[in-house]
Amino acid sequence: MVKFFGKAAISCAAVWLTFVPNCWAGASLSVSFSSLGFAQEQVPYQERTAQYLLQPEDLLRIQVYNQPQLQAEVPVGQDGYVTVPFLEPVLAEGRTIAEVILDLQQGYQKKVRLKEPLVSITILRYRELRATISGFVNRPGTFPVRRGDTILGLLSQGGGPVADRADLRRATLQRANTRELIPLDLYAMLYRNDTSQNFEVRDGDQLNVPEGQNLFVKVQGKVLQPGLFPYKEPMTLADALSQARGEVVGRSRLSKILIIPEKTGSPGQYLYIQADYVRFIRKGDVTQNVILQPGDLVWVPETNTPDFAYISALANVAFIVDRLGGGLFGVNIFGN
Repeated sequence: MVKFFGKAAISCAAVWLTFVPNCWAGASLSVSFSSLGFAQEQVPYQERTAQYLLQPEDLLRIQVYNQPQLQAEVPVGQDGYVTVPFLEPVLAEGRTIAEVILDLQQGYQKKVRLKEPLVSITILRYRELRATISGFVNRPGTFPVRRGDTILGLLSQGGGPVADRADLRRATLQRANTRELIPLDLYAMLYRNDTSQNFEVRDGDQLNVPEGQNLFVKVQGKVLQPGLFPYKEPMTLADALSQARGEVVGRSRLSKILIIPEKTGSPGQYLYIQADYVRFIRKGDVTQNVILQPGDLVWVPETNTPDFAYISALANVAFIVDRLGGGLFGVNIFGN
């Protein structure tokens, strides 16, 4: 049983009992006191409770030892205050249980004339955690989340991305009370099973999925139907050629297809990827069936002599030929 040694000990014990529900109902506890107060064994639950800052909608049970008429179960209001019998509202939001107890003790001493009131507060239910998802998802809004829920779980609650409009590679996560935007690649999470960015969602987080820019691929050169085609996740070279109705028989050189994506974060600068589509068709080399990005240009040449001026105009970039014979940025693209 708990034993108290004098009024000072009782006053200190009032705070300690806050974190041990029903401790005066016969629980066996070990407590030692010193001249400056007391020490008690801590367990993780007690430590977490002691450090927790109360929030609106937390439901509290407030008790005063030997004063059943003062017992109350009250929520922290949206204004951040709790209202208990016989006292003025007490500020709770952003404060620990121990801090609220001290205010209640003082109030009971002044208003109710209790000497050494022994006050306990138990958190019966924590407020519901919420996170928001916005942008190009099917059901934007604010949703309840539980501890351990992740980015993909929140995306699911938002009904998933809007097909053909959401830019999955440029999503951002904003933590509560910060301005920092954490970049997220939702495409990698959904289609490549890359969970390295599938962070735990915290209370107040905001996930934004922006509208995609340049959600098309451009197929030019010797194909039956050159033009712009809608980009759909995931999209490969084979998909793009199919939309362009395939090769011009006898004229298309599928072994030297050039794919030109813009460098990420460097507008106006491009990369150059050569794909041997014949090798993909005949030998099943899937590495040649390149996965495309929004805005990519696919160029299907006709002969061994490429039209550099035309390619430059299509890509809107100046091509630099560093050596004769088709060398492009050190890569012999059109050689045998």
